[in-house]
Amino acid sequence: MKETSLIIPSTSELRNHESNWIKSCHENWGLVLMELAGRAAAEHVYRMWQESCGPAVIVCGAGNKGGDGLVVARYLRLWDVPISIWQVAASKAPARSESVINKDVTANLGITVNTIDAASLPQLKNALVNAGVVIDALLGTGLDRTVEGTYKEAIDLINAYGRPILAIDIPSGVNSDTGQIMGAAVHANATVTFGYLKAGLLCYPGADLVGQLSLVDIGLPGFDQAKGIQPKWRLTTAGHVYNLLPVRPANAHKGTFGYVLTIAGSMEFRGAAHLAATSALRTGAGMSFLACPKSLVPEMPADEIIYKGLEETDTASINAKAISTVESEMEAVSAIVLGPGLSLQADTVKFVHQLVPKLNKPSVIDADALNAISQDLNVIPKQAKHIVMTPHPKELARLMSTTVENIQADRIGAATKAAAQLGANIVLKGAHTVVASPDGDVFINPTGNQAMATAGAGDVLSGIIGALLAQHVKPFDAAVAGVYLHGAAGDMAAGLIGDSGIVAGEIAALVPTAISKLRSGEYSGSPLEIQVLH
Repeated sequence: MKETSLIIPSTSELRNHESNWIKSCHENWGLVLMELAGRAAAEHVYRMWQESCGPAVIVCGAGNKGGDGLVVARYLRLWDVPISIWQVAASKAPARSESVINKDVTANLGITVNTIDAASLPQLKNALVNAGVVIDALLGTGLDRTVEGTYKEAIDLINAYGRPILAIDIPSGVNSDTGQIMGAAVHANATVTFGYLKAGLLCYPGADLVGQLSLVDIGLPGFDQAKGIQPKWRLTTAGHVYNLLPVRPANAHKGTFGYVLTIAGSMEFRGAAHLAATSALRTGAGMSFLACPKSLVPEMPADEIIYKGLEETDTASINAKAISTVESEMEAVSAIVLGPGLSLQADTVKFVHQLVPKLNKPSVIDADALNAISQDLNVIPKQAKHIVMTPHPKELARLMSTTVENIQADRIGAATKAAAQLGANIVLKGAHTVVASPDGDVFINPTGNQAMATAGAGDVLSGIIGALLAQHVKPFDAAVAGVYLHGAAGDMAAGLIGDSGIVAGEIAALVPTAISKLRSGEYSGSPLEIQVLH
């Protein structure tokens, strides 16, 4: 596959890149980019309009996104689409920008642009009620303040009447770097974005307002030509994961594919341990060992897992005395998974604190092991790039001494900060999971669905990543690929069973199918369908 991951520049990186490109071409080149963007958006609007009845209502802001909207209006008029244009007046005398020039062109062609203010809101409401399609050209990228006043009133009206809405570049009111809703935001049916993806289109809650997403090439050069601007954020694609999958030679034996040691389980959560160990086999590991409290071993299924009974506490969790046994078992394996279902019994926490500094193999740390570490971050090795931590937001909040709200308000920022501070690769689980490396690289995952919000799904992910580590995939790559495969298997499960009632074992069972389809090219997308247009 030639497809690679898609670059996601930050808002500041993209603006600098566009500015440098315009300067290198001509001072008026921004008009060309606006024309290309507006034309592409107009083509989408035209298709939506053909399926509706009523005029196209274009609601514009005073900035460059409003200029894009005016270009859309001009093309629609050229194509005999009935239009109504509404624009928020600039708060101060505007500079001679591309948006102002396009407003002059619109006026010179005799096209009326209605001003949005308190007095005209009833007329805007009437236009929206009777619209066939609405074009959101109000607020663009870089929004960093709460939407208020006329803009908020316009957004509320756009959302109120159930008309088909196309957002230009990003739904107005969504922060383009974090996906946060800045007080109010347009809920679009479709979004056309230009040049490069924006993180806010992929991060919730903003991602829930995007609708069908199309990415249009408007002639910006690649960042390989950008001096000093090298974006670190990416969207994971099928092609990228295909290139990361370990080779399966025809003359292989089980040792070729590595051995995984899962250290997990307690009386209450023994299923978590078994799910992780089984998922390692489902992802191609040659052997899977499960080290768990010894009293649990007789209760485990008689299957392909090799069980190692450990010294245990009175409540059947792993005892700190088990450290020497585990160290001995670690010598013979290729990768380690630590944490699923361990419990936070005091002696088990002590065991984790003793073991983590001694993790000398590629390792996954999950669940209760993360919660134990949060009590003493000093146990994390100074060199921890061989470690993948897989917290959900609450676990990461504990690790970073913050709140879940702060984590969710900027998931990319939170994962990046944690990876840098802890020195390990971070998998921040949740819708569109974020994977961050200590070097600042970030991948946003497009696969997965709400049906995967089920007990044990995270344990399956730990086993998947552990198996990839055992097959000599680099830790950050194993995290990126593992998250993608986990989501792909979940998507397949949802397709077979439905979007509720899936159990974690069904996700694990479909991991081999996900890998097979990815290798054969049958699986090349996800529920996040991004139409890339050239």
